[in-house]
Amino acid sequence: MANSRNKNENKVRFDLNKKMKTLNFGKLIIGGPQTIIIAEIADSHNGSVEEAKKLVLAAKEAGADVAKFQIHLPDIEMVAGKVQMWDGDLYEILKRNLFTSEQHKEMMKYCEEIGIEYLCTPFCPTAVDVLEDLGVKAFKTGSGEITNLPHHRKLAKISAKTGKPVIVSTGMCTWEEIADTVKVYEEEGAKENLILTNCTSEYPPNDYSHANLGLIKKLETDFGVIVGQSDHTMDNYTSYAAVALGAKIIEKHFTLSRQQKGPDHFISLEPAMLKDLVDGIRKIEVALADKKSISKEEQTVRDWAFHSVVSINEIKKGEIFSIDNLIPKRPGSGIPAKFLDQLYADELIGKKAARDLPANTILSWEDVAK
Repeated sequence: MANSRNKNENKVRFDLNKKMKTLNFGKLIIGGPQTIIIAEIADSHNGSVEEAKKLVLAAKEAGADVAKFQIHLPDIEMVAGKVQMWDGDLYEILKRNLFTSEQHKEMMKYCEEIGIEYLCTPFCPTAVDVLEDLGVKAFKTGSGEITNLPHHRKLAKISAKTGKPVIVSTGMCTWEEIADTVKVYEEEGAKENLILTNCTSEYPPNDYSHANLGLIKKLETDFGVIVGQSDHTMDNYTSYAAVALGAKIIEKHFTLSRQQKGPDHFISLEPAMLKDLVDGIRKIEVALADKKSISKEEQTVRDWAFHSVVSINEIKKGEIFSIDNLIPKRPGSGIPAKFLDQLYADELIGKKAARDLPANTILSWEDVAK
């Protein structure tokens, strides 16, 4: 098994010298300087279009870029009565909350009207056809589909033909299983349209070590794709850290109230929490600047906090400067103190004073004889 895993990893390992391209998703750019924030509405609408519109509007007002839904065809995607969730029988939950294709079309139109991108997760190949017929701009798959290679093969073929991004969550799977999925997209010529999201399929993960945020860089390095974070924690800390580590997408479940009945409400962000997430991420993005320069605000501090060369005692005109008659002191408005160190001392030490200098004088270069 270990040899097989290494073999698969080597097949898809990324050339680090190759620049990763960005992907267009409607009006959004995935992989650019701004993190894409997805509000995962899932089935939190409880089967109501009006409730779904309230959720979409609240997500938009909180600053999210994407409102994500799920499209379920229970009789095709699962065997009835075989999966029990914390909120009851999954088949019955899906039957109770599902939207028809027409209702999804209505939600797509509403998202467009208010200026937020619509995204949807298909849970079977037939659902992929429904979404493609609706004209979606991208696809998202859950972690439960990671080993459903026929499902991904279908998505990869569509992506290769249309250029549509496919966002794939990687919870509850092995590295070898991720490699197999990536290989499908590679074989179909769609790997450049693939995004992997690091994910822990615990609802919620109470042990933060299970978040495995270190995998964000490893996924990017090993597979050569854009990477995001699909986060099921009850707060925003790991999402903030994910952005700092290079995640280009953050996905969080979203609800109007955690007190509502349903399978996902209790692990979802409420509107104020989503707004905090967006605000925090936007601040982190700005803070990740990598250009070292002195800001106007820093210069004000620098002027008093840095040190200048200062005369210890009175120095007469023509007297030679030495480490015995000079000392570094604040403020930093004169000759920089670095000229008292051996790195730069030959430009000052041994030179003569151009005028009489009282004790405690902040030296300027005009005080040094030419």
